[in-house]
Amino acid sequence: MPITKDMVITLEYTITGQKGELIESSVGRGAPIKFIIGRGMLVPGLDARLVQMDMGEEKEFDLPPEEAFGTVDSGPTMTMSKREFPKDATFEIGRRFQAEMAGGIGNVSFEIVEDRLNDVLVRFIHPLAGKTIHMKVKVLDTRPATAKELENGVVE
Repeated sequence: MPITKDMVITLEYTITGQKGELIESSVGRGAPIKFIIGRGMLVPGLDARLVQMDMGEEKEFDLPPEEAFGTVDSGPTMTMSKREFPKDATFEIGRRFQAEMAGGIGNVSFEIVEDRLNDVLVRFIHPLAGKTIHMKVKVLDTRPATAKELENGVVE
């Protein structure tokens, strides 16, 4: 059965950079991923390339930044109080900062977009923003999503 929107897909994948360096792999995690296709749960270009594939089918393809993790300028923005920065911080447009994410699950990078009186507008930058990635995928299973899965957006 070809993949269509709102199906649950079980997918094995490997993401590499343009020089072949491993970025991430479901094989390395020891388990494939399951998600509802067409819900924007993964990089945008992946959904489009999976539609019409069949169970057991494998594909390899490149995703340009716009279809992968975006460009540096396309990241989400947020207003932050200047009190959240070190006392000696300067707020030039384009200056980049790194901070530890809540719960110690990694770092986040962001840059100053606009300097205001008491706060700044920052843009978050994904580590792979601006980069073309190579993906190898294999569809392990497909099935229609249940009504509850479609309502919650989460695979049971």
